[in-house]
Amino acid sequence: MNNPSNQTTAETPTPKKSQRILSIDILRGLTIAGMILVNNPGGPEEDSFSPLCHAEWIGLTPTDLVFPTFMFIMGITTYLSLRKFQFTWSKACARKIAKRAFLLWGIGLAISLLLTCIHGLVDPSKWQGFGYALAHLRLLGVLPRLGICYGLAAVIALSVKHKLIPWLIAFLFVAYYIVLELGNGYAHDATNILAVVDNAVMGANHTYKWDTPDPEGLLSTLPALGHVLIGFCVGKVIMSLNDLNDKIERLFVIGALLMLTGALLAYLCPVSKKLWTPTFAMVTCGIACTLLALMSWVIDKRGHKGRITEFFHVFGVNPLALYVLSDLLLIPYSIIPFFGGKTLQKVCFGDVLSAFLAVQWASLCWALFCVLTCWLVGLWLYKKHIYIKL
Repeated sequence: MNNPSNQTTAETPTPKKSQRILSIDILRGLTIAGMILVNNPGGPEEDSFSPLCHAEWIGLTPTDLVFPTFMFIMGITTYLSLRKFQFTWSKACARKIAKRAFLLWGIGLAISLLLTCIHGLVDPSKWQGFGYALAHLRLLGVLPRLGICYGLAAVIALSVKHKLIPWLIAFLFVAYYIVLELGNGYAHDATNILAVVDNAVMGANHTYKWDTPDPEGLLSTLPALGHVLIGFCVGKVIMSLNDLNDKIERLFVIGALLMLTGALLAYLCPVSKKLWTPTFAMVTCGIACTLLALMSWVIDKRGHKGRITEFFHVFGVNPLALYVLSDLLLIPYSIIPFFGGKTLQKVCFGDVLSAFLAVQWASLCWALFCVLTCWLVGLWLYKKHIYIKL
């Protein structure tokens, strides 16, 4: 399936090939490497390297930036992808959108179910049958959110005049803010309107088991959609400019305005990833936009390309494939006990690294090892010019 996140690298270029911004690939790769890094701490969260932990409820940490930055980039590359269809409906375009949206959602569910089944095979005492696993399968998550937001954003891009999309973003943010205010939306418990809606629509068994409300729940998809649409609008702005200096300047301006607006409105609506508040979307989009401007100045304008940029470019050309690989590597790393009843993770992190390093540094080393193994697979694909599009 064609991946909007891969459009600038792997597919037929748009008519103005010179407009391509290499830094988009690099930033996308940086975010995927970051997502793999923060998802593999090696031990419990309290033992994790502190910068690799999410904010507990309200606030922002470096870890809270990686997923929203990827969604921002997905919005930009959705614009690049749909531009080939001149933003008009066709059977090929509709098939592409539907296939990719459902593929991302389906892969997310399949991985979750697979990991549950493998856990059951390894420890039969925890296995209660395939039917039970299906009845307690989480229906949403990172990949489903990407699929849903991409599908909705693409439909909007083809159906709504682009000059109206900023107004639609504002409507989504204001409506979600009102829902939070009227529905006890800042409560970190089951009385939160987000949890109430998830439980009513999907059932408590199909939501996130380790926190309430589900951080990728139904209602928070609304501001997440607005998040992707901000990226889409930024893509439209920068691709309408021919001069690279103008692109960089516009990115800096948009990034500054988004961060300032989000920071000011945070006095009314706090910044929270787990709620995906409108201020969280604005601040993180602003940071991502500014980071893209800085990288574009360094990489595209100044031409500073080297081993570091190549490292992240490997992730950038096969982003979601390598992210899925990192999930599948949990099976040999963290589930199947190959070493006398111990998993590779327990041996490396618990017995070896923790014996020589403070537990937080041991956690960081394990996370870096997971990133490196995914990169080695990505490097092989990169050298073979193989681009897996999800």
